[in-house]
Amino acid sequence: MHGKDVWPEGLTLLHVYVTVELEHNPELAALINGCREATREDPLTHVSDSWLHITMYQLSEKAASLVSEEERDALVLSLGRRLRTIDPFTIEVGTALSYASGVIFDLSPDEPLNDLRAAVTAAVEDVRGTEATEYSTGVLHLTESYANAPADSDQIQRRLRRVRPSHAPLRIESVELVDVFADVRAKTITWKPVARIPLGAAD
Repeated sequence: MHGKDVWPEGLTLLHVYVTVELEHNPELAALINGCREATREDPLTHVSDSWLHITMYQLSEKAASLVSEEERDALVLSLGRRLRTIDPFTIEVGTALSYASGVIFDLSPDEPLNDLRAAVTAAVEDVRGTEATEYSTGVLHLTESYANAPADSDQIQRRLRRVRPSHAPLRIESVELVDVFADVRAKTITWKPVARIPLGAAD
């Protein structure tokens, strides 16, 4: 979604993501591969390893091409200031859930993720104001795949439930400001990195 609407073709938007690096999270890699294997016959476009992410914020009120380098630098500095107060932490990914839109992973516990989202939101609002987004991140999650045709979500859920272990840890040490492109037809989300901002850093 672009704010509350369908993403227009060709548009890119700045986001703040927690990007997922499976090489540093082998248990999560095994869980995701298990879910892919369990649903390989289903009409799902699986998110490639390079594009796994948790959305913390979407700057929906202004196309990325219209955000100047000065504004981008200000966002990075503001994120750095706010995220110094957030120490790195580990969450649990799972259970996998079959949704109308595809397959997502629930995340827990909520508190550190919500604290991180609040800090990111404050950092963006320090620079862009409270009208910078119309997008709701809702209950935070990690998307594993997007539906590309009708299917029985109950049957997919039954297959996902057989994947064991059903949960895996994910270590979160940074967020990234990224320039995101959504291909609605191909059911893919990709991005160009702008800056990585570490949690709990002195500089």
